[in-house]
Amino acid sequence: MSALLTGDAHVPKHYLLVPPEATPNGPLHLGHIGGPFLWADMIARHLRVRGDLPLVITGSDVYESYVALTAHAEGSTPSEVAARYGRRIQDDLAALRIGIDTFISPDQEPWRDLFEAEVATASGRLKDRGAVLSRTERVPYCAASDRWVVGGWLLGRCPECGAGVASYFCEECSAHFLPESVVEPRPLLDEGPLTWREISSLFLRVPERDVLDAALARLDIARRYRRSVARFLERDGLTLRLSAPQTWGVPLPAPEAGVPHALFPYAGIFMFARLAGAVHGQLSGTGVNAFDPDSGVTTITTLGIDNVIPTLVGIVGTSLLHGDMKPYDRCLVNHFYRLAGRKFSTSARHAIWASDIAAAPTIGADTVRYFLARADLESGPASFESADFLTTARVTLADGLGKRLDTAWTLLPDGPPRPPAPAVADLLESLLAEQSAALDSSRISTARAVAALDRWCADDALIHSAEDGAYWWLKGVCLLGFPVVPDLAEQLWLRLGGTGEPTAAAFLRPTPPDGTPAAPGFVRAEADDLDACMPLALRSGARS
Repeated sequence: MSALLTGDAHVPKHYLLVPPEATPNGPLHLGHIGGPFLWADMIARHLRVRGDLPLVITGSDVYESYVALTAHAEGSTPSEVAARYGRRIQDDLAALRIGIDTFISPDQEPWRDLFEAEVATASGRLKDRGAVLSRTERVPYCAASDRWVVGGWLLGRCPECGAGVASYFCEECSAHFLPESVVEPRPLLDEGPLTWREISSLFLRVPERDVLDAALARLDIARRYRRSVARFLERDGLTLRLSAPQTWGVPLPAPEAGVPHALFPYAGIFMFARLAGAVHGQLSGTGVNAFDPDSGVTTITTLGIDNVIPTLVGIVGTSLLHGDMKPYDRCLVNHFYRLAGRKFSTSARHAIWASDIAAAPTIGADTVRYFLARADLESGPASFESADFLTTARVTLADGLGKRLDTAWTLLPDGPPRPPAPAVADLLESLLAEQSAALDSSRISTARAVAALDRWCADDALIHSAEDGAYWWLKGVCLLGFPVVPDLAEQLWLRLGGTGEPTAAAFLRPTPPDGTPAAPGFVRAEADDLDACMPLALRSGARS
């Protein structure tokens, strides 16, 4: 038997996981959850089962232009919008049991001073190292509203693929570009004609293509994303925007009078990562920034394909110029998770909101997490389909796993169980190793982590085996299920006499179970409960 289940000789390792900062202009939907947030949470939970020390730190991307847009639409202020939806985002994450150790709101204390200090320190260091430069660009301006029409305020078509865009980024082909490159530009609001003004903006110089590509290769970044980076660098001349002409944001030294200059979010995530590394040092007790070259902390970020350029260029590339910072050890990229074949959209209300479906009477967080985790978003896009979800909830969980849980519960011993058969421990260790290969890697697969749980759960022979097989089967469900279905895993663990969270080191303790109440499990999901969470156009009544 290996040290995993005995707890012998395991030296806990420190990990920092940083899922992307969500834009606080609306609640979170399953498109947000199904990739980077669920990935980070599943990794962290598996690491804790194994005996390691992960911390998950994220926050709000408060200075995105879409926050100011929402404030304009609601007749509010950007700060009020960011605070209100920042709280909602934290509630949404909690509703689906996405564990966050620290949530940073860069425009609110105590984080504002810390973030602005990191911006100043990092910008100064990069400037001293020749990585900050000023470039002239043409930017649309509306005299009637005295607005620099950039970010979400500017609409048009992508210069690469022709799709509709808002300023700097195309969601269809992932191209990034200057405002002057937008085809057929027009203002979002009908507030007067645009004029084009030539201004100076701050940009970050990034490493030469070969240097950055070699760093991305060492991180095992897929070739398709490395090609996206190469195309971006070829278009934008080895630079990344540092400032934008907008008033909402952290102000930067202006290259010229009369033009506002605020920190651009793509560069801001670099400073955010640095702050998250410092917070990790405080919370973990290591006393060092997790991004220090010799910190001993494995740093991981999870991101959607729409954040490839900001992360791989803005963080990895900039870290190479910083000179005293290691980049992320792992950058885990997921494809988009869709709804009925279309991209989730907050603005179009084409979404299933996280809090709504988690609170549905016959559904719950575990069912949603299990279904989302089966999607192989590392390999390609996936889609939430109502019929598939109901089949999974009813057949796989309620009728399948739920009935096995009920059967095992009736076979529990009255007192402390006998030790497990060696074959039971060997099988569990092999499946936990499969989960480690799926989750603790430069290329993760939540689908493979679920498959390991499924193989254990389908073992009816183990449930009925001698030496109190039902007890040990249930305890194995706790360990393998904790990353996927944490509510079930925690309830089972406590009812089997365990304390705290499920851990491999505590598996062999023969704790007497409390089998008097009914077994924890799943109820059959009702179609009406799911329907109530769907967009109006996708509800069954609208389709009939």
